[in-house]
Amino acid sequence: MQKISLVIISILIFTGCSAIDDAINDAVDDTLSGDVTAETIKAKEKVLILNNVNHAACLAIKNGLAENGNRKNAETLVTDLGVTCDTYGKKDGNPLEIENDTECAEESLSEWLDEESNGNITDLEKAQGDKACVIGFDL
Repeated sequence: MQKISLVIISILIFTGCSAIDDAINDAVDDTLSGDVTAETIKAKEKVLILNNVNHAACLAIKNGLAENGNRKNAETLVTDLGVTCDTYGKKDGNPLEIENDTECAEESLSEWLDEESNGNITDLEKAQGDKACVIGFDL
């Protein structure tokens, strides 16, 4: 009887911790995203989806884009993996052409760092995570 009670208590404790972790992650996502929603991103001319990013890297990318004159009115949404260009009603294309013909591009963080010169992110392993950093912007 004691073993069964310990198992049940253990399950409740670990389930509770998981729920707390999820709530904390959701709060951090909301803080980084601010008032930005999927609808905000859909209204932008261009969308860049970077997969496998952690919160800190997404924040660094967001701040870096705010300083980039080519991408106006940049908005960032931190969300779960699995979003695609279709999620935002955009046609997928060549990431290297995001400034020109391409409406939307989906890339991993490592691919994006290979193409962009971003001095704020120097350690790929520390920047990787389990989020998608979605950036909508106008030209």
